[in-house]
Amino acid sequence: MSHATTPSHPVLGPIPTVPNTQALNSTTFRLPPLDGSLMIPEVWDWHLKYSPNHPVFIYTDDDGKEKVLYWRDIVPEPLDSRPTVSILAASDTITYYTLLAGIIRADCIAFPISPRNSAAAVAHLLTKTNGHLLLIGPENNHQQLAKDAFQIMKEAGTPIPRFHNAPIFEDLIKDKPDPHLKLLPRVRFRPEDTSFIVHSSAVAPSPENTLNALAADKCDFAFCVPSLIETWVKRPEDIEKLKGMTGIIYGGGPLNKHAGDYLVDQGVEIYNMYGSTESGIVYKFLSDSPGKDWEYMNFERDNVRIHWEPQGDGLFELIVLRGPLVDPAVTNLIINGEEAYATSDIFQPHPTKPNYWRIYGRTDDQIMHSTGEKTNPTPLELMVNQDPHVQTCIMFGRGRFNAGILVEPKAAYKFDPKDTKKLVEYRNMIWPTVAKLNEFAPQHSRIFKEMILVASPDKPFTYTAKSTPRRQAILNEYEQEIEDIYAAAAESSQADEVTPPTEWNYPSILDFVRTVVTRVVKAKLTDSDDIFSKGGDSLQATWIRNSILHALRENTKVDTRSVLPGFVYNNPTIEKLARYVDNLTSQDASGGAKQLNDRDETQAIMSSMHAMVEAYRGNWPKHKGTTRTPAKDTVLITGTTGSLGAAMLVTLLKMPEVQHIYALNRVSDEGKGHMQRQRDRLREWGYDPDIVNSPKVTFLEAHSSHQRLGLSMEMYEKIRTSITHIIQNGYTVNFNIALSTFEPNIKTTRNMIDLALSSPFATPPRLEFVSSIGVLGQYKGVGFIKEEPVDASSAVVNGYAQSKWVNEELLSIAGKETRLKPIVVRVGQVSGRKNGAWNKKEWFPTMIKSGAYLGCLPTLEDQTVSWVSVDTAADSLVEMRNSPYPVLHLAHPRPVPWNTIITPIARSLSARLVPYPDWSATLEKSGENLSAEEEVEMMKVNPALRILPFFMYMHSRDGASKEALGFPDLDMSKALEVAPALNEKNLKQIGEKDALSWLEYWWS
Repeated sequence: MSHATTPSHPVLGPIPTVPNTQALNSTTFRLPPLDGSLMIPEVWDWHLKYSPNHPVFIYTDDDGKEKVLYWRDIVPEPLDSRPTVSILAASDTITYYTLLAGIIRADCIAFPISPRNSAAAVAHLLTKTNGHLLLIGPENNHQQLAKDAFQIMKEAGTPIPRFHNAPIFEDLIKDKPDPHLKLLPRVRFRPEDTSFIVHSSAVAPSPENTLNALAADKCDFAFCVPSLIETWVKRPEDIEKLKGMTGIIYGGGPLNKHAGDYLVDQGVEIYNMYGSTESGIVYKFLSDSPGKDWEYMNFERDNVRIHWEPQGDGLFELIVLRGPLVDPAVTNLIINGEEAYATSDIFQPHPTKPNYWRIYGRTDDQIMHSTGEKTNPTPLELMVNQDPHVQTCIMFGRGRFNAGILVEPKAAYKFDPKDTKKLVEYRNMIWPTVAKLNEFAPQHSRIFKEMILVASPDKPFTYTAKSTPRRQAILNEYEQEIEDIYAAAAESSQADEVTPPTEWNYPSILDFVRTVVTRVVKAKLTDSDDIFSKGGDSLQATWIRNSILHALRENTKVDTRSVLPGFVYNNPTIEKLARYVDNLTSQDASGGAKQLNDRDETQAIMSSMHAMVEAYRGNWPKHKGTTRTPAKDTVLITGTTGSLGAAMLVTLLKMPEVQHIYALNRVSDEGKGHMQRQRDRLREWGYDPDIVNSPKVTFLEAHSSHQRLGLSMEMYEKIRTSITHIIQNGYTVNFNIALSTFEPNIKTTRNMIDLALSSPFATPPRLEFVSSIGVLGQYKGVGFIKEEPVDASSAVVNGYAQSKWVNEELLSIAGKETRLKPIVVRVGQVSGRKNGAWNKKEWFPTMIKSGAYLGCLPTLEDQTVSWVSVDTAADSLVEMRNSPYPVLHLAHPRPVPWNTIITPIARSLSARLVPYPDWSATLEKSGENLSAEEEVEMMKVNPALRILPFFMYMHSRDGASKEALGFPDLDMSKALEVAPALNEKNLKQIGEKDALSWLEYWWS
């Protein structure tokens, strides 16, 4: 629960040793107390008394002479009260700083107002801050701005503040101290007192003047905004000046990656500066030379307490906790019972360096789509801004299904976007850059060409003093154009872009289907390639299905209402899809829509399951090992980036009897190293991410279905000659796709069998396969299902269950025909961790999210759930690795009523509890009569529609057992014998507290 508080000032803890800086080596400087006993104005008084001859400012005057200002020169003017003093002026740094310091030291509140504001804005600011005095710059435009603001205040009946010309340099900096001015008495400020109101920066210096001043004053470091650096990098003579400095420090915005890298290559050191008014600087500033990692900051800092809050996609929000060295001035969050400050800044970890992070964006910049997914616009906008034809790009799409970009062309390329021909030309001109964006962006953030909105010359973008676009003001200005572009996009569809066949024969249908699929799935596909093995997903499957149905509905007599919704999953290649469509057009559509319980359909599925087993059985390697098995275990485990695999990894690392672990995961397209991916997942599931640095584990990334598991010969041999156990946990989880799509998983199992049988040890490594109770979905027996092999007919429910059965059968045959002693563990429903972490994409979280959308959740009277937490499941699986029994069941030995879980969740979501048939009917109805785009959008906010066949099947199974939704009742006598973690005395039942913690995690 978030709330804002102003914390009481804590007693500061130990202060780190102060570095031996230039000041500490100076005879004119005396170190003030740093224990928090002095406020900033009191530190100024300290220096005036104890360091009067120490330089504060060094600058070069108009005639090129170096000038030095000392503490004795910076004397505040005396005032008698604590009014708000507003400043409407633009001046040099020394004048402005001295003026601000004097105002604050005189116990007044300083309020700088940017002269770039309108008169109405200035009047509003003066009114809201109850300004007592306004200091106005001498420039005519500043004077006129003040007069106009006063006129507005007068007409509104608002008191006009006293005003005076702002002091200039000569007024503040005297050659000799004024004898009539005396130092004011020290004022004891309270931590919560206002001393300074920040509105915006006063002036933006030019790149030329700034660099000339830096060179003339022989500066070691320069603090500057990125726009200055990006100008300097274009001129070789400027780079030479920068090379003479110790480093450049930038902040206030992102620095162009190419510009930064180029300067580093030229020998210029670049440092990132990050901080906030609320918490100051919380990382190691200028700790070491960053080199090419100049974007990253080292957050490994003693006495600073921070928390990284996962945001998805490997990104995290920085949360600053109260601590001895850094204590946020304001807190806005309670986390784990502690006050904290949520910065709203999103960071990305370094792929290889622990504790190094770079800024990625802002949570308040994030675009929340109607699907519930988020787009972080900052890095995507930066990519478009690098196009030579683009001045500025702003992303939009809040509350919409997909994103778009609003682009302001550079001056030479501006045109009237109403000119359709020029609009097409400009979109094509920048499309290569947008295409690169789409390669980098998450799928839901990709930009269609039709969603490129070009700014009109009549509506130029407005910018801040930092030269950054005023995002919200610009989006408000273009609100109607954004509405129009979404309306235009809604009228078009994928099907409109593909011409349907003029004759519905197989060759023309094949061409049509090929065009539809390749336009949606960007991977290179042959007609026999499995779409989903090549990266296709449910969103793309929906587009393919809708495009085909649209063409059938508009151009044939096929009754598309009778077509199975999952026909793309059941026919996952271009060739199979074309055959399916050909059958639809050549006969009654119902002939292509047989139900699952049809006897012929079931027999066909079972035949394909047995055929898959036959394809991978036999020709086993002959085990010839003679070496004695080591006393300690070496374990090869797959799938450690998932919640269950991560939990098993943590368990194995804690065990002294385990000598080493090889963690093998599939090759990912996330664009990050496998170590970083593992670190991110551990952090996501609530584990210590630093365990990836343990010398006890080796992380590997490969295609395990390939020869030698996709590993190098050297690594494969190292594993083959050392492992004592294999835990095959990694697996594709998708209830929609066909058995054939799971073939790579079955290839992996055969590879693992061959690996175990080629071991040099006298006893082959134990191979434990993590299966699923899904293989029991059509079990016809009565009572509790025993821990033993089952017939293929029990697993025909979907491709996932069918593939798991094929693996079980393959291992069972290998166990009979070779010296291998495999272990199959059928895992029941695994729930979240104690901290609530539970994969949001699983069926139960999906049901809850849809329940929130539908306003109702299903109640199941007199039915129970035997769900086991992921930590308990992981401990049990590790303990089962030496089981003498070939088949085990894993579930909670003490079930609880379904309503124990669903009732508190429904109460928290203000959702009604209805009978399951009513809930499933409501879910089904919510997906009816939708257009292609509406259906895709609905599946995002109502995700249970994606697996509607699963929920409808569960409806048909309801009452088949005591377990809720027809899940099988499991005999666990053997599992309880070999897994102490399932001991009923030590194992708590799940309850309301668990349910609410899951809910909090899903909604975080």
